[in-house]
Amino acid sequence: MSTNNTVDIQDVIETQRNLFETNYTYWMEHVLFSFNWWFLIIISIVPWFIWWKFVDKKRLLDISFVGLLSMVIVSTLDLMGSSFVLWTYGFNVVQMILPQITIDLTLLPIINMFLYQLFPKWKQYIAATVFIALFGTFLAEPLFVWMGIYILHSWKYIYSLPIYIVFTIGLKWILQIAKTCQDRAQN
Repeated sequence: MSTNNTVDIQDVIETQRNLFETNYTYWMEHVLFSFNWWFLIIISIVPWFIWWKFVDKKRLLDISFVGLLSMVIVSTLDLMGSSFVLWTYGFNVVQMILPQITIDLTLLPIINMFLYQLFPKWKQYIAATVFIALFGTFLAEPLFVWMGIYILHSWKYIYSLPIYIVFTIGLKWILQIAKTCQDRAQN
C-alpha cells in the first residue's frame, strides 16, 4: 500500500492478485468436486434440456428474448449486490467465472421464459410471478444459504420479494413494448 494513506492503481492490482490467489486456493481446497459443486453443475445443465424439450418452438424468438434479457438484468443486479457486499457466493462452478452464473444464466432465465410461455394473460402472469417470487424468496434462497452457496451479509430475504416481482413483470412489459414497436415498423 502507498505510505501516504492514498490508494493508487498498483494497490488495486495487488489486491486483485491477492484476492484471485485466495479465491483460487479456497476453490481448489473446498469447492471443486464437493457436493455443492456437483449440485451447481447439475442445476446449470439439466434445466436447459428440460427447457428445450418443453419450449414452444413457434415462439422461440420471443421466449429467448425474455431469457436473454433476464440474464442481462439478473447478472447486473447480482454483480451490484456482490460488489456492495450485500451477499457473497461460497461456491463457483468454474473458479474464473462469476459464482452466481448458475442462478443468473440458468435458473432465473428459464423460470422467466416458462412464466412468459405458460401465462400469456397478464392476470395469470402476475399471479404466477408472485407465487414464484414467494417460492424463490422464502424457499430457494434459504436453501442456498443453508447449503453455503449463497451467503447473506446485509441483505434479508424479504428484500428479494419485490425485486423478483417487479423484475419479472418488467420482462413481459419490455417484450410487449418491443413487439409493439416491431409491429408498427412492419406495418
